[in-house]
Amino acid sequence: MNHKPTAVPSTLPSMGHNGHESPLTHDEWKLWRRFITTHTAIVRRLESELQAQTGLTLSTFEALHELARAPDNELRMAELAENLSLTRSGVTRLVDRLERQDYVVRRECADDGRGTYARLTANGFEAFLAAADLHLPDVQKLFFDRLDGVEDLLWRLLRQLEP
Repeated sequence: MNHKPTAVPSTLPSMGHNGHESPLTHDEWKLWRRFITTHTAIVRRLESELQAQTGLTLSTFEALHELARAPDNELRMAELAENLSLTRSGVTRLVDRLERQDYVVRRECADDGRGTYARLTANGFEAFLAAADLHLPDVQKLFFDRLDGVEDLLWRLLRQLEP
């Protein structure tokens, strides 16, 4: 069989995935993509800088931060997963790595045999403090310094967008 190549249109039709009209206008689609690409670019840059400076991933830093601010520096694994927007299996893998690095220890819940706590160790706390000294100036530079006085507006938008 000899198939002729089909020309690809220069613009996308305003159709949804089932052939129905898309609920997004062209400008809405552009704004949504801009939000996604901007978020991704900032997170990638912060991740790259953090790893280069400390060897920690952003998810490791965020986990250490959650535990450092928790009462007695510990959280139930399910709560840690929720705070980090991870699945339970995702947080289990993360805590496995943190345990190997001697940043956290696990302990069983005394009042619930099914529950487990992740507790920050002294090494984990030191790693968090050292990383925070290097990471937070990057957050300031790549995010807050660019807001140019619209922080209140961003807070309102984020509250409005909260599911």
